[in-house]
Amino acid sequence: MARRILTDYDFQSTSKVVNLPSPTNSGDAASKGYVDSVVEGLAWKDSCRVATQSDVNLSSPGSTIDGITMAASDRVLVRNQTTQSQNGIYVWNGAAVAMTRALDASTFAELEQAVATVEEGTDAGATFRQTQVNGTIDSSNVIWSSFGTA
Repeated sequence: MARRILTDYDFQSTSKVVNLPSPTNSGDAASKGYVDSVVEGLAWKDSCRVATQSDVNLSSPGSTIDGITMAASDRVLVRNQTTQSQNGIYVWNGAAVAMTRALDASTFAELEQAVATVEEGTDAGATFRQTQVNGTIDSSNVIWSSFGTA
């Protein structure tokens, strides 16, 4: 008996796939309910151009971070400060100009469950999640943990 292999389905908005089991392999289809449950409670942020690998002087960060030459308005994931309350998502304003907290991550509530992907540098393609809750900006620790890769 000849085996027929189908590679594409086009439902043309007239049908839908229902009753999918939970996926077990990376190529498996997933239901909307499954996907929603996986991402529930996460606060996805715009990506950051680069992430810090060690302490950075927030008042005068220099022209490069993690070997990347910075440009005005680049987002920086500051994740390795010795004083962990200084960690967060910042905007680079110039080599000798203080970085400022990004508008979407300037309060502790905005940092709770924040997830950001890094575009360039050592952590290019990596995603990080901020794990601390119920804190106060600039006094509570802000801790970024690896969340996966893009």
